[in-house]
Amino acid sequence: MNRRQLLLSALPLAIRAHSEDSPVEVPVLCMMNALASTKPESVRVFRAGVWDEAVRTFADCGVHLRVTERAGEILKYPSSRPRFIGLERGQVNVVLTDTIPLDWDNGRQVAGGSTVYEGYVVCVIAMKLAQRLSVPLLAMNTVVHELLHVFLGDVFEPRGGRLRRYNREGRVDWEATRMWLGADATAVRSAARAHLLRMQKLR
Repeated sequence: MNRRQLLLSALPLAIRAHSEDSPVEVPVLCMMNALASTKPESVRVFRAGVWDEAVRTFADCGVHLRVTERAGEILKYPSSRPRFIGLERGQVNVVLTDTIPLDWDNGRQVAGGSTVYEGYVVCVIAMKLAQRLSVPLLAMNTVVHELLHVFLGDVFEPRGGRLRRYNREGRVDWEATRMWLGADATAVRSAARAHLLRMQKLR
């Protein structure tokens, strides 16, 4: 093998390595539910704590959230299913509200939930229940946790049984813990790139 052939064979590896190390920019629509009963002070605390920490945590891993903000509404269909007003296709819609719709959390009062709903990728965050990073593998930042479910593609898979659900939750909390500890974030950046490709198909 001559020098030219050696360089050509190494080029794809160099390009892939650069691609894996380079930052990723992910568009995120942050929509405040105008009908939420959350007090302004609680919104301010959530923004300055949970939200800013999540944006910073992803940025430290090379995933920059390009956030667009707007007001929207969560209404109800006659069947009582939630009806979201103001979402956009082709990007992550993070909806900030007071409580998760009951038919999403089975009345468990969870802090967040993510899914593909009527063709939209949606993360709903209950601001009064959302938490910051505090205990590895146990108490992770709610926004980081839900966005990882989206980036890792969990929202596009069938829910499955309890074991499958626990495996997904464990994988997300493991990646969130690694991000918190400052470990190599190649897997998170690769997941974010895969997410961007999926979003192109939903536009």
